Amino acid sequence: MSTLWEQLQLFGFNQYEAKAYTALVGRGTSNAYQISKESGIPRARIYDTLETLVKRGLALLEEAADGTKSYSPLPVDVFLEQAKQTFEESWSQVGEELRSLEKREAKTEVSLTTVRGEENVLSFCRIMIRRAKEQVVLSMWEPMYEKLLPDLLEKEKKGCAIKGILFDVEHPLEGLYKHRINEYINKKTEERWFVLAVDGKELMYGHSAERKGNAYYTDDPVHIFLLEDYIWHDILVNRLVEAGSQEQLDQWILPEMEHFFGRKMLPESYWEGREGKR
Repeated sequence: MSTLWEQLQLFGFNQYEAKAYTALVGRGTSNAYQISKESGIPRARIYDTLETLVKRGLALLEEAADGTKSYSPLPVDVFLEQAKQTFEESWSQVGEELRSLEKREAKTEVSLTTVRGEENVLSFCRIMIRRAKEQVVLSMWEPMYEKLLPDLLEKEKKGCAIKGILFDVEHPLEGLYKHRINEYINKKTEERWFVLAVDGKELMYGHSAERKGNAYYTDDPVHIFLLEDYIWHDILVNRLVEAGSQEQLDQWILPEMEHFFGRKMLPESYWEGREGKR
């Protein structure tokens, strides 16, 4: 019940009002004493709490000839409809006013914004996908892909191209490649990353959302070019490997990668039995 009280406070109730209204909904028509006992609201506070609910139209007051007062709740369906309408009106008004405050002049400097938290990262990505007009380019792992899939499907239906590469996804959308599995992917690290680019105009990249690390949003064309190009080269290597012998190519590619970067990138378990190739 405490969760429900907290949620009602998002609709403008204070704690006592939330408790009183839910008690009324549960009991039906009741007097102040019964509501106080049911809700745990002190009797010294129950009358002013009920008076507030009556003034807001959330409770109905009935007074008998002998002066006895009883209270009934506003029907739940009526309350929900009113709350929905109020929220939508407020959401629309707030949106219009906030957008009017946004600076519309062309930016002279590019920016890089840090985004933290799983829900914030996913919300940024969903908004970007919904803004896409021509193309979405991505590279990501299965957990994050599944959470964004409904928005990707909706955008695909509208003719937007979805392209990129996925890890651990069995049935990707058309235009998305499954990354091959090799010892490097399996053993290198538990870290997971993602890249999401939209129409060549905006980009988000960083820790996969479920890892709860940092991600970064930018409209910098250099960032966008480099990371879109990275995704294309990842796809290209996968296609070349598929066309040849994956095992033989991996035995050459993986050590060469470590030699190229000049630092340890593969776990020791990879090199067991391959000492002569290091």
